[in-house]
Amino acid sequence: MGRLYITDATNAGNLSVTLQFSDNTSQTVNIGEFIRRHPHPQYNKYLDEKKFSQFKLENGNIVWGKNWDLIFPIEQLHSGSVTKERVVNYSIQESAVPCVAEDIQ
Repeated sequence: MGRLYITDATNAGNLSVTLQFSDNTSQTVNIGEFIRRHPHPQYNKYLDEKKFSQFKLENGNIVWGKNWDLIFPIEQLHSGSVTKERVVNYSIQESAVPCVAEDIQ
């Protein structure tokens, strides 16, 4: 199978989104549940339904905010549950070597 990515996203209400994936599956994910369990000033603003609904698709990911304030690993979204334990820190260190995600097998 090739790279997994989001092809469409719609607001499902109650801080949830319904996502369509490149493998022709769909999943409804409650993002609000994650934000309430892991409060953070950067994320808390998305508990407002109007702000939450301003997500967009970029490079096959669903993102919130001008600078991708909130983004989740595709594998978690595909499974239908987002957890803090697997959220990736995207900080770039000076000595970091750029890497590319592998295709899902």
